[in-house]
Amino acid sequence: MVLGFVLYEAVDVGYNVIKMTYNGVAYTYNWYYGITPETLETKLQHDEDELKKTKERIAVLERRLLALEDSKKNI
Repeated sequence: MVLGFVLYEAVDVGYNVIKMTYNGVAYTYNWYYGITPETLETKLQHDEDELKKTKERIAVLERRLLALEDSKKNI
């Protein structure tokens, strides 16, 4: 019974040490290279901007395609 408790605590301490080490290394890496974590709001804003740009490009391409089809009909 005591052995199980000791093993459980050893695994728990080992897990927490590894987790803290990983988080520390990840933070240091991000700090050194200037990587900022994006929040959900900024990701949504970025996605909305990309969607808007894509819709504008589609509209331009549709107008060009219609103009090209009209010019072929007139020939």
